[in-house]
Amino acid sequence: MKEIRLKVAVREDSGKKSSRRIRREGTIPGIIYGHKEEPVNLAVPQHEFRTILHHATSEHLILNVDIEGMENGPVLSLVRAVQHHPVTGNVMHVDFQRISKDETIEVGVPVVLKGIPKGVKDLGGILDHGLREVMISTIPSLIPESVEVDVSAMEIGNSIHLSDLIEKYPDLVFVDDPVSTIAHVSPPKKLEPTAEEAAAAAAAAAVPAEGEAPAEAAEGGEES
Repeated sequence: MKEIRLKVAVREDSGKKSSRRIRREGTIPGIIYGHKEEPVNLAVPQHEFRTILHHATSEHLILNVDIEGMENGPVLSLVRAVQHHPVTGNVMHVDFQRISKDETIEVGVPVVLKGIPKGVKDLGGILDHGLREVMISTIPSLIPESVEVDVSAMEIGNSIHLSDLIEKYPDLVFVDDPVSTIAHVSPPKKLEPTAEEAAAAAAAAAVPAEGEAPAEAAEGGEES
């Protein structure tokens, strides 16, 4: 995972009024904490942070947070949480966690499926994407931008579980349940007939086959 630099300012006040004000000014309220240091309220530049998220595969990024007025240079940090507005999707708050390069941390990484399963391409099956993000435990320099899973050889009924990824990613410790399903190929769903098709099928069933007596005559017979 690439390390990206982000310049932020210290936010002296806090609370809802302060948060609304700095959002109007084009910044996002945030906080940085961890390593037994005092939390610091931040004002994060909205445009720069949104650009970083736009080019990222996950919101759990490793950033060098350059805090204005702070000594000792940028702080290596993990974006631990991003709060979005439920309607607009705009970023409302950001949590940064201080980390070190040799520290083992837990972080979510997106799962990317590669290829088209044979069971989908040849037999019309349906690819079900299970876990879309996996929790891993490792040092920051080994965190991948995504975990890739090749599904091209999957037939109908096949599944790939989290345990199948251990060999491919020996430097990562997967935190989730090993039996968790990453991908599964289901049989194609039976299509329900349209109203026109159903009416045509009913009409065809009502027409007697060649040489067959109509249903009414077969039931009535000749009176004595």
